[in-house]
Amino acid sequence: MSEAYDSIPRESDRTQVRERVGLAAELFGKYGDEILAVIRFNVDDPSRANDIFQDFFVALVRKPVPEYVQDVRGYLYRAVTNDAIDFLRRARNRQSNAQKYAYVHRSRFMQVDPQDRAIQAEEAQRMLQLIEKRLPRSEATVLMSRYGDGLSTGATADKLRLTKRTVSRYLSVAMKRIRRLVLKNGGVFK
Repeated sequence: MSEAYDSIPRESDRTQVRERVGLAAELFGKYGDEILAVIRFNVDDPSRANDIFQDFFVALVRKPVPEYVQDVRGYLYRAVTNDAIDFLRRARNRQSNAQKYAYVHRSRFMQVDPQDRAIQAEEAQRMLQLIEKRLPRSEATVLMSRYGDGLSTGATADKLRLTKRTVSRYLSVAMKRIRRLVLKNGGVFK
């Protein structure tokens, strides 16, 4: 019961919010067209421009223009430009993260033919056998742990009780040897 009571704003808080809304509305009445023009200049999509315009109003209610600011128009220009840039950056990050998530998790939704899976497993096994046969033991062990077991460089180092630097060096040398063998054999690793 007390939590619900605590969440009800006090009369003084409501009065302060009304004053801030009034100040923001006054600024938007005076500079609203300019604010919208700045947003539209920075944003191609009109629906995003309207979202930023509304978010900027709320931002001014939450944090009004400080009293010491003499050039209110300049302050608003800089603030709305920063808000538009931040809004677009967040939107790009959300889209990028969604694409990364979809890329990483696409295998869950894709049906893999069991025959294809068996062929891939056989090819991977054959490749690991070639690596063991063609590379020095230390390099082959590091390469198979790193890529065959899917371990990170640090996990490979821990597993094999080596330093990360040693693992990196072995991987680098092993990959150079494999590239030379592939070039030597006309593009085929054998």
